[in-house]
Amino acid sequence: MKWLLGIFSILFCIATNAQKNKPIIGYLRDSVTHAPVVLASITNNNSHQTVMTGNNGRFKIIIKENEVLAFAAVGYHFDTIQFNRNYVQLDSIELFASPLSHDLGNVTVTAKGMSAYQMDSLERRNDLLQDMVSYKKPLFANANSGAGIGISIDRFSKHEKSKRRALDFFESNEREAYINYRYSAKLVTETTSFKDEQLRDFIQQSRPTYNWLRQNTSDEDIRYYINQQLKEFKKIR
Repeated sequence: MKWLLGIFSILFCIATNAQKNKPIIGYLRDSVTHAPVVLASITNNNSHQTVMTGNNGRFKIIIKENEVLAFAAVGYHFDTIQFNRNYVQLDSIELFASPLSHDLGNVTVTAKGMSAYQMDSLERRNDLLQDMVSYKKPLFANANSGAGIGISIDRFSKHEKSKRRALDFFESNEREAYINYRYSAKLVTETTSFKDEQLRDFIQQSRPTYNWLRQNTSDEDIRYYINQQLKEFKKIR
């Protein structure tokens, strides 16, 4: 009888762990129009797994209770959710991304001729600093290689650790956004002719790192990279 109870205990543990590691299905939508947000990056900030949304905004990712899910998309604010018990009980979850307006108010900008990505980055950072209070006119500097807008945090005191943590968290999401802009669906489609789910699968599998993109600053670099990744993708397919 004891060995039977032992087997049941082992099976229960296996089933429980499998349930905890079960992928969750989700849908990312525009908070205004409720239209699907396509090819957004969805990241488990605890495991660092990143997946992409498909044409219907659908994604699948492994996440455990109390872990944090972050999502970034071109033209949208960043957002996160903590995967609490309310989400664990659901078969699927629905997330909403707020579109950017590019209404920058009285922010002082030192760089001219900014890219679309830099404009998005500037608005997201402006909103972040407004939320942190007392930063009505933050100082910005244009970063290298067409990257986002840098923030000077020299005026933060050593006692404002929570603000520093918030900035660190924000920077990690900015890196995801930078990858989304540089490794765009348009550029990948032009090189591979992939569309729809095949395009999503390829981008998700071959997505380059932030550091690689900062070191390879031209579209030609990315096209060469895509052609190399295409060989591996075809082998797997």
